[in-house]
Amino acid sequence: MTDAASTHEPTTDRPTSDERRPAVRLGWVGIGVAIVFGLFYAYDLFEAISNVVGVVTQISATNGVRNALALALVPIPWTLLIVDLAIAPVVYVAAFLLARRRSPLVLAVLLLVGLTAVAAMSTSLVALA
Repeated sequence: MTDAASTHEPTTDRPTSDERRPAVRLGWVGIGVAIVFGLFYAYDLFEAISNVVGVVTQISATNGVRNALALALVPIPWTLLIVDLAIAPVVYVAAFLLARRRSPLVLAVLLLVGLTAVAAMSTSLVALA
């Protein structure tokens, strides 16, 4: 006589990864959405690069005058400038990876939400710097 527990295979109620969501190809529309939003993110990255150049130049000029007047020098906020540089690419990649197997509409919504977050964080970092 065999034991019922040993012959009975355990069943799981959870679907496998293949059953959860069908794989959706990105397609031309999704690629177009990713490229258009990529241009917006690239513009924000260009702004961050411009801020690095502008802030460093301005603070260096100010420090030259302050040094001539024997005043304390103003430190360059490198941490804020580097974080500002990293925000746009990191958020774009994160939003793209979260939406890569979903429809182009979901991709567009996630990229738009990410872009608004990048704009808010960049504005805050510029105000702090």
